[in-house]
Amino acid sequence: MIKRLFPIVLVCLVAAPLLLAQDALGQDAQSNQSQSTNIGGAWQLSMQGRDSAQQASMQLQQDGSKLSGTFQGPRGSSPLTGSVDGNNISFNVQMQGRRGAMTLAFTGTIDGNKMTGTLQPQGGGHEGHGGGSRSWSAVRQQGSSGRSEPAQRQDEDDENGL
Repeated sequence: MIKRLFPIVLVCLVAAPLLLAQDALGQDAQSNQSQSTNIGGAWQLSMQGRDSAQQASMQLQQDGSKLSGTFQGPRGSSPLTGSVDGNNISFNVQMQGRRGAMTLAFTGTIDGNKMTGTLQPQGGGHEGHGGGSRSWSAVRQQGSSGRSEPAQRQDEDDENGL
Protein backbone atom coordinates (compact mmCIF):
# COMPACT_ATOMS: atom_id res chain seq x y z
CA MET A 1 0.00 0.00 0.00
CA ILE A 2 2.80 2.43 0.88
CA LYS A 3 4.48 1.64 -2.45
CA ARG A 4 1.29 2.67 -4.28
CA LEU A 5 0.92 5.94 -2.34
CA PHE A 6 4.55 6.98 -2.71
CA PRO A 7 4.28 8.16 -6.39
CA ILE A 8 1.07 10.09 -5.61
CA VAL A 9 2.61 11.80 -2.58
CA LEU A 10 5.77 12.57 -4.56
CA VAL A 11 3.76 14.18 -7.40
CA CYS A 12 1.79 16.25 -4.87
CA LEU A 13 4.98 17.43 -3.16
CA VAL A 14 6.55 18.44 -6.48
CA ALA A 15 3.37 20.01 -7.92
CA ALA A 16 2.43 22.13 -4.88
CA PRO A 17 5.41 24.55 -5.11
CA LEU A 18 4.95 24.84 -8.88
CA LEU A 19 1.28 25.76 -8.45
CA LEU A 20 2.15 28.31 -5.76
CA ALA A 21 4.83 29.84 -8.00
CA GLN A 22 2.37 30.06 -10.90
CA ASP A 23 -0.18 31.81 -8.63
CA ALA A 24 2.49 34.29 -7.50
CA LEU A 25 3.36 35.04 -11.14
CA GLY A 26 -0.32 35.61 -11.90
CA GLN A 27 -0.55 38.09 -9.01
CA ASP A 28 2.56 39.91 -10.28
CA ALA A 29 0.97 40.19 -13.72
CA GLN A 30 -2.21 41.62 -12.18
CA SER A 31 -0.24 44.18 -10.13
CA ASN A 32 1.72 45.17 -13.24
CA GLN A 33 -1.58 45.82 -15.04
CA SER A 34 -2.62 48.20 -12.27
CA GLN A 35 0.61 50.16 -12.69
CA SER A 36 0.55 53.24 -14.87
CA THR A 37 0.56 52.84 -18.62
CA ASN A 38 3.52 54.44 -20.41
CA ILE A 39 2.08 57.30 -22.47
CA GLY A 40 5.19 59.39 -23.10
CA GLY A 41 5.52 60.77 -26.62
CA ALA A 42 3.66 62.88 -29.15
CA TRP A 43 -0.14 62.85 -29.29
CA GLN A 44 -2.63 64.43 -31.69
CA LEU A 45 -5.68 65.65 -29.79
CA SER A 46 -9.17 66.59 -30.98
CA MET A 47 -11.51 68.39 -28.61
CA GLN A 48 -15.03 69.64 -29.00
CA GLY A 49 -15.18 73.44 -28.96
CA ARG A 50 -18.30 75.54 -28.62
CA ASP A 51 -18.95 75.57 -32.35
CA SER A 52 -16.66 72.91 -33.83
CA ALA A 53 -13.89 70.42 -33.18
CA GLN A 54 -10.47 71.90 -32.46
CA GLN A 55 -7.12 70.23 -33.02
CA ALA A 56 -4.12 70.33 -30.71
CA SER A 57 -0.96 68.36 -30.07
CA MET A 58 0.72 67.25 -26.88
CA GLN A 59 4.25 66.20 -26.09
CA LEU A 60 4.09 64.12 -22.91
CA GLN A 61 6.86 63.07 -20.55
CA GLN A 62 6.10 60.50 -17.87
CA ASP A 63 7.99 59.83 -14.64
CA GLY A 64 6.18 56.99 -12.88
CA SER A 65 2.65 58.24 -12.42
CA LYS A 66 3.54 61.93 -12.94
CA LEU A 67 2.98 63.67 -16.27
CA SER A 68 4.51 66.83 -17.64
CA GLY A 69 4.74 68.26 -21.10
CA THR A 70 3.62 70.82 -23.60
CA PHE A 71 0.18 71.39 -25.06
CA GLN A 72 0.14 73.12 -28.47
CA GLY A 73 -3.36 74.41 -29.17
CA PRO A 74 -5.17 77.11 -31.12
CA ARG A 75 -3.86 79.77 -28.72
CA GLY A 76 -0.24 78.67 -28.67
CA SER A 77 1.93 76.55 -26.44
CA SER A 78 1.09 75.92 -22.78
CA PRO A 79 2.55 73.78 -19.99
CA LEU A 80 0.80 70.55 -19.05
CA THR A 81 0.92 68.68 -15.71
CA GLY A 82 -0.98 65.64 -14.54
CA SER A 83 -0.95 62.01 -13.53
CA VAL A 84 -1.64 58.49 -14.77
CA ASP A 85 -3.17 55.79 -12.58
CA GLY A 86 -3.46 52.48 -14.41
CA ASN A 87 -5.51 53.33 -17.52
CA ASN A 88 -6.88 56.57 -16.05
CA ILE A 89 -5.38 59.92 -16.92
CA SER A 90 -5.89 63.44 -15.64
CA PHE A 91 -3.98 66.55 -16.62
CA ASN A 92 -4.32 70.31 -16.56
CA VAL A 93 -3.30 72.84 -19.18
CA GLN A 94 -2.73 76.43 -18.05
CA MET A 95 -3.42 78.96 -20.81
CA GLN A 96 -4.32 82.55 -21.44
CA GLY A 97 -7.93 82.90 -22.64
CA ARG A 98 -9.80 85.88 -24.05
CA ARG A 99 -11.15 86.64 -20.58
CA GLY A 100 -7.97 85.97 -18.62
CA ALA A 101 -5.99 82.98 -17.41
CA MET A 102 -7.79 79.66 -17.46
CA THR A 103 -7.17 75.99 -16.88
CA LEU A 104 -8.40 73.13 -19.04
CA ALA A 105 -8.90 70.14 -16.74
CA PHE A 106 -8.76 66.88 -18.76
CA THR A 107 -9.81 63.46 -17.43
CA GLY A 108 -10.05 60.25 -19.39
CA THR A 109 -8.96 56.71 -20.06
CA ILE A 110 -6.08 55.22 -22.02
CA ASP A 111 -6.53 52.30 -24.41
CA GLY A 112 -3.20 51.50 -26.06
CA ASN A 113 -2.38 54.35 -28.42
CA LYS A 114 -5.73 56.10 -27.90
CA MET A 115 -7.18 58.24 -25.12
CA THR A 116 -10.70 59.60 -24.65
CA GLY A 117 -12.37 61.68 -21.99
CA THR A 118 -13.87 64.98 -20.99
CA LEU A 119 -12.41 68.40 -20.35
CA GLN A 120 -13.70 71.14 -18.12
CA PRO A 121 -12.67 74.79 -18.68
CA GLN A 122 -11.99 76.55 -15.35
CA GLY A 123 -11.41 80.26 -14.83
CA GLY A 124 -11.12 82.85 -17.58
CA GLY A 125 -14.80 83.71 -17.24
CA HIS A 126 -15.98 80.29 -18.49
CA GLU A 127 -18.08 79.32 -15.47
CA GLY A 128 -21.72 79.91 -16.30
CA HIS A 129 -20.98 80.99 -19.89
CA GLY A 130 -21.25 77.76 -21.84
CA GLY A 131 -18.01 76.51 -20.34
CA GLY A 132 -19.38 73.08 -19.45
CA SER A 133 -17.81 69.70 -19.90
CA ARG A 134 -16.65 68.80 -23.42
CA SER A 135 -15.35 65.61 -25.00
CA TRP A 136 -11.81 65.01 -26.26
CA SER A 137 -9.83 62.19 -27.84
CA ALA A 138 -6.16 61.72 -28.66
CA VAL A 139 -4.07 59.36 -30.77
CA ARG A 140 -0.36 58.67 -30.22
CA GLN A 141 1.70 59.69 -33.19
CA GLN A 142 3.39 56.74 -34.88
CA GLY A 143 6.96 56.15 -33.76
CA SER A 144 6.73 58.48 -30.75
CA SER A 145 6.62 55.81 -28.03
CA GLY A 146 10.21 54.72 -28.67
CA ARG A 147 9.30 51.03 -28.27
CA SER A 148 7.93 49.97 -31.65
CA GLU A 149 10.14 52.09 -33.89
CA PRO A 150 13.25 49.81 -33.99
CA ALA A 151 11.11 46.75 -34.82
CA GLN A 152 9.32 48.72 -37.51
CA ARG A 153 12.64 49.74 -39.09
CA GLN A 154 13.77 46.10 -39.09
CA ASP A 155 10.56 45.09 -40.89
CA GLU A 156 11.09 47.85 -43.46
CA ASP A 157 14.70 46.74 -43.97
CA ASP A 158 13.53 43.15 -44.51
CA GLU A 159 10.93 44.29 -47.07
CA ASN A 160 13.53 46.36 -48.91
CA GLY A 161 16.02 43.48 -48.96
CA LEU A 162 18.52 45.20 -46.67
